[in-house]
Amino acid sequence: MVVVFGDNLRRKRVAVATHIIAVACALATAVVMLAGATAGTVRALAFTPVDFSLHPVVSFYTLFTAEFVHSGSVHLVGNLIFLYAFGRSIENLVGPAVFAAAFVGLGALSFLGSWLIGPASPVPIVGASGALSFLMGAYTIVFPRAKLRIVPFLRVPYLRAWQFSSAWIALQIWSAVEVGELASGVAYATHLAGFVIGLVAGVAWKEFALDTDRLIAELSDEVSS
Repeated sequence: MVVVFGDNLRRKRVAVATHIIAVACALATAVVMLAGATAGTVRALAFTPVDFSLHPVVSFYTLFTAEFVHSGSVHLVGNLIFLYAFGRSIENLVGPAVFAAAFVGLGALSFLGSWLIGPASPVPIVGASGALSFLMGAYTIVFPRAKLRIVPFLRVPYLRAWQFSSAWIALQIWSAVEVGELASGVAYATHLAGFVIGLVAGVAWKEFALDTDRLIAELSDEVSS
């Protein structure tokens, strides 16, 4: 799968919330790894569908803690690359407070995708992939023609945001149908749910937020190219 390392949008301020979220993910993962990543520790912080089915109130907090804990350094670094690729521009668009609230709050809802298709699953789910899928969905709506860098530090080659997200969503659907979550160990339904939530949030923001066209235009330089 192609990795995205950034875009061609003009960011006018430091993405403080994006940096804070990245540090929180790194710290949470480091603490769990240093503690030995025991089954009990992971289970206490991860979102486990069967636990949520049996005790939704008691395990509700795991919708949020699971976003920050990752299964290892490779999982963490991969997600942080996507966080910086999509998060900084979205944060510049909506502001740090809205960005942080949406990432944590709406991103947490993405885990319910895996719960809906497997409410009895005992497999713990961790990682910010659902929240990142949410960012990707929202990004596709507000910056569909942004140029996404697929090689570090180089402007070419590139993919338009809508091209990348179309290929990505097709891969998620194919993998979910042909391989499945249990066999692959990947929460495809969480990814798909996050992406759909992002699409809805992006449309709602463009429709109801104030001065959206101007804000988007200030960040975009892809329109004329």
